[in-house]
Amino acid sequence: MDELIRQAVAILRGMWQRRWLGITVAWVVGLASAVAVMVIPDKYEASARVYVDTQSILKPLMSGLVTMPNIDQQVMLLSRTLITRPNVEKLIRMADLDLKIESKKDRDALVDSLLASLKINNTSRDNIYSVTYRDSQPEHAKRVVQSLVSIFVESNLGSARKDSEAARKFLDQEIAGYEKKLEAAEARL
Repeated sequence: MDELIRQAVAILRGMWQRRWLGITVAWVVGLASAVAVMVIPDKYEASARVYVDTQSILKPLMSGLVTMPNIDQQVMLLSRTLITRPNVEKLIRMADLDLKIESKKDRDALVDSLLASLKINNTSRDNIYSVTYRDSQPEHAKRVVQSLVSIFVESNLGSARKDSEAARKFLDQEIAGYEKKLEAAEARL
């Protein structure tokens, strides 16, 4: 035990003798770290959570499949259907990201970067997905996510209207068919 105490005292004495070197190294490391943190550009992330009825959106895509894909495959299919090039071009116009674009090459680069940076992830609950986007400007990130969500809502409303219209037409046809059958039955009576 005495040996351990002597070693600890020797180490502490050595540390005390070189304290200025330790303080200098700590300051240099601290200043270098502060400069490194200041040089890193700010990144802002905007996200939105969206409820998606995957059965209505993905059913036409999976019509030939025998089994339903798992959640990860559904997220992948959903992101492929939502984040398409036409939707991203519409997104660029809605979020006013095309104001500084001068050439088609710049537009294509912007579309490609948006396609790469937009993310759709599954949350812990069923059919609730998170749409995220990161940018160096907070307003851009917010507008991109808002625009993508509004595009998604518009497309869902359009498909819901189409489904409702198709159902209404089907019901009208069925009613017309039953009217004819009823008239024929009345004529027989």
